[in-house]
Amino acid sequence: MFSGIVEETAKVTQLVKDQDNLHISLSCSFVDELRIDQSVSHNGVCLTVVKKEGQTYTVTAIQETLEKSDRRRGQP
Repeated sequence: MFSGIVEETAKVTQLVKDQDNLHISLSCSFVDELRIDQSVSHNGVCLTVVKKEGQTYTVTAIQETLEKSDRRRGQP
């Protein structure tokens, strides 16, 4: 169960497909507070910070995560 506090909306700055995975880069005001390997909720999906650069951070969604969180498929 997610019990954190929504701090703000991040802006997606880049999407990079890597085989079946997706690297998502985002920018927001609290990037300095994030740490590599820290889990952050993104619209209810927890993703791990894998890279930080300036005011941008990157998370990676693996294929299984993409399949389970894809609401367009009409599955719970």
